[in-house]
Amino acid sequence: MRFLHTSDWHLGKSLKGRSRSDEHHAALAEILDIVRREKIDCVLITGDVFDSQAPPPEAERLAFNFFSELRGLNIPAVVIGGNHDHPKRLLAIREVLHLLNIHIRPEPVRPADGGIVTIESNGEVAQIAVLPFVTVGKISDAAMLMGPEVERFQAYSERIAAMCGLLGQSFAAKTVNLMMAHLYVDGAATCKSERDVHVTKPYAVQAQRFPSNAHYIALGHLHRPQEIPSPSRTFYAGSILQLDFGEQDQRKRVVVIDAHPRKPAKIDSIEITAGRSLRDVEGTLDQLTAQAAGFGDDLLRVTVLSDKPIPGVADLIRELLPNALEVRPGWSSPAQAEAPEISGTDPFDLFCRYYSKQTGSQPADQVAKLFRELYEEAVNASD
Repeated sequence: MRFLHTSDWHLGKSLKGRSRSDEHHAALAEILDIVRREKIDCVLITGDVFDSQAPPPEAERLAFNFFSELRGLNIPAVVIGGNHDHPKRLLAIREVLHLLNIHIRPEPVRPADGGIVTIESNGEVAQIAVLPFVTVGKISDAAMLMGPEVERFQAYSERIAAMCGLLGQSFAAKTVNLMMAHLYVDGAATCKSERDVHVTKPYAVQAQRFPSNAHYIALGHLHRPQEIPSPSRTFYAGSILQLDFGEQDQRKRVVVIDAHPRKPAKIDSIEITAGRSLRDVEGTLDQLTAQAAGFGDDLLRVTVLSDKPIPGVADLIRELLPNALEVRPGWSSPAQAEAPEISGTDPFDLFCRYYSKQTGSQPADQVAKLFRELYEEAVNASD
């Protein structure tokens, strides 16, 4: 059987106010092309389908159109919930999507209650163990659902490991055995674009606790594509777009798994080329003007080097570079970089200096008026 592993779509994600919808549409279309070309039997989606727990209609349209296309190809999919997905929202559409042969698992359950998804194709049977994301606050409830084998542990990582072990007990020599999980493996490489609270020690799971009898372990949560040293072949597929500037230079991909009973799986990665590259650029205004044609269609975070503030520099850069999503000043003079003396300084004067440093111009009258009103409210509230 042939599987395609994809993850962390984050549909509905914008960057500095710029919609990524067109890029997501192109990336999902590219994944469908890979599904057809590689004769995939089942698609594995390891969480964070949406960027928000209340996704906009356009994001839902993209997801449901993708699932509808899979149904037209008669290809099933297994989807688990991630930390960005709302479990109850996924639960509400689970039965409808089941009619399309899309198997959604929003929360952990025991093997007999849906924790194992069985897929049959070409005379072979796959047992797919599924472990959606669990917050630290809900780990006790999940442990109770999974049973006494898990409930007796106290630490988050131990409970997650016990869940993996319990689900892995359904694997057999005569089946293709896969596991899907949305979690943070201790020591794995992050991008700083994931939610910091969910990639810290309380959430860190030891990879050595994964089952040793799986053909493949499909992970979601971290956006950097990577293989994890583990008793079984274990991969983060990564996000399908460069979602933040912490992901620039990453080549996004899907993973294709060719697995058969009693044989090691063959694993290949296929690059996704649809998304736009993110790039940090810096230089003086003259240098950036000279280089502008070389930035192509990349989305930019621009640092403007200068020894003094340039009035209206942000507007100048955005006119020069329409794909500049963020413009930042970068002082080339050490004196400019030093922190100003603030003792005894009028707060409004400090605000104007800060605003000028960040934007290269003085605040407009309406902005200045708003600052004064907010400052007065803060002072009155503290009295």
